[in-house]
Amino acid sequence: MLTELSARIAARLAASGVAERLRRLRRRPDAGMETADKILWAAVITITVSLVGAVFRDKLQAFATSLTITLGW
Repeated sequence: MLTELSARIAARLAASGVAERLRRLRRRPDAGMETADKILWAAVITITVSLVGAVFRDKLQAFATSLTITLGW
C-alpha cells in the first residue's frame, strides 16, 4: 500500500515537473537551440568521419600496418 502511494506521488511530481518545463519552453521557444545546433553539427561531423573511415578502411589499415613495420615494432 505504501509503495503504491509513494509511486503515485512520485508520478504526479514528475508529471508536474515536466508540465512546468513545458510551460517554460513555451514562453521561451528558442531556449536551448544553440546547444541543439552544436549537438547536431557534432553528429553530422561524426557520421561524415565514420563514412569516410568505412570507405577507406582497408587503405587506412594498410597504412597503419606499414607504419608499425617501418618503425621497427
